[in-house]
Amino acid sequence: MSQSSASSHRLLADTDCVVKPNDIIINSTSSYLVQDFIGKGCFGKVAKSVNLFTGKDVALKIVTSEDSRASKRELKMLEAIRSLDPVKTNIVHFFETFEHRGLTCLAFEKLDRDLFQLLMDRHENPLSLNEIRPIAHQLLTAFDALKGIGVIHADLKLDNIMLVNHQNQPFRVKIIDFGLSLHTSEVRPGLMAQGIGYRAPEVILGLPFTEAIDMWSLGCVLAVLYLSCHLFGVLCEYQQMRNIVDVLGQPADHLLDAGSLTNKFFKLNQHYDYPKWWLKTPMEYKLTTGIEPKECERALNHLDEIVTIFPDIKEFIELEDKRAFLSLLKCLLQTDHEQRISPDKALKHPFISMVHLQEELDTSIYVDDSYDKMDLSQSNDSDEELIFDTEPDEELKAGETPACLPADAAGSASPGSCDDTSDDAIAKDASPEDQSVVSCCAAQVNSEENKEERRSATDGSTVKEETAEVKRSSLRRIRKFFSRAIRTVFRMKKKT
Repeated sequence: MSQSSASSHRLLADTDCVVKPNDIIINSTSSYLVQDFIGKGCFGKVAKSVNLFTGKDVALKIVTSEDSRASKRELKMLEAIRSLDPVKTNIVHFFETFEHRGLTCLAFEKLDRDLFQLLMDRHENPLSLNEIRPIAHQLLTAFDALKGIGVIHADLKLDNIMLVNHQNQPFRVKIIDFGLSLHTSEVRPGLMAQGIGYRAPEVILGLPFTEAIDMWSLGCVLAVLYLSCHLFGVLCEYQQMRNIVDVLGQPADHLLDAGSLTNKFFKLNQHYDYPKWWLKTPMEYKLTTGIEPKECERALNHLDEIVTIFPDIKEFIELEDKRAFLSLLKCLLQTDHEQRISPDKALKHPFISMVHLQEELDTSIYVDDSYDKMDLSQSNDSDEELIFDTEPDEELKAGETPACLPADAAGSASPGSCDDTSDDAIAKDASPEDQSVVSCCAAQVNSEENKEERRSATDGSTVKEETAEVKRSSLRRIRKFFSRAIRTVFRMKKKT
């Protein structure tokens, strides 16, 4: 057994001796009943516990004394993010820290399971785009908030994204584990961050990096959720760089020129002026580093294959959604970090804002499901309502290409549908009794429209624009509600 492995086993054994199930841990502010251990690692263990003062479930992260340096770093970052609302920013809620018999304990809200476990529970069946979109939206919201306070998470991966309560709030997620996080002012060239498979090119090459590395990791996460396998591999840093070159293209020469670790993976081209750098062969890498590259299968030969890898679609709008997803991935997986999309820009990307889906909202089951899953993921236990903004942003309207992509890379955003599933078409096939329901629903919608028009007509010119926005939002929800009612009546009749 290696020294590090033996140390890890000793640390876990020490934790077992100090804290056991059914123990009660008391500090100056709270008392916790330890119920069971639900996770472990080289840092120690995570115990499912109950706060005896509040009756709420919590997750106690019990860190061993030998890992005190890591725990101090994590605690420092947790204190830094305390200014952020854990509900609105989708970041795990940190309650308190205390010492128990020489061990550092960190108390967090109890969450459900991580995304890796979700894939395992689904027998590695990938997520649909309608399931991926709300996850992407929430993570982008979190990274936008972290960027605002100058914090880099630096370890985003499936294991560090947890579902809040998948049964009651499907695909509501939060980011956890700030043990490798740092302030942007702490970044130094050559500093290692992120796990292999999620590591940004600038980190691999030994370049200075920013919070843009989290955007790269997010692109890797979304690709794994869609493909159910890693895009660049997780076994070997050389194979990861090789797959990046094959799937996305070689990083620009100016990046390779500046990288302190470029020579580890690339060699200067002695024969031609372009390209200036060549990727080393596996044999050359082994000869110069002494490291045997590990073989790994590549999920795609080119990122554009994302659109065609799962050809079974029921509506044409699904193809448009795939193109929008590909566009977002290209923005996130830019090898040049200066051209990589930022969180605030990504939140306005068509795949997230769904501008290419809006016109099909009343006619497409796929689009209806898209909005449903986005709404469900944003529900929360607080009294405050989270409303997803479905209006197109001024900077990215339907049909426009994100600035981080060439004009031919973003794909079409024009709506379309293969099936006639409009309310009028459904009504034609319905029985006279059902048609009366349809007429009632239509009359209700018209009534609401007239009310809104009369209300806006009485307002002054200074509020007309704001009233129009409110009107569109209200009518959209009204139409959506009655559209579902019409479909439900028709489908129930069809089954009987």
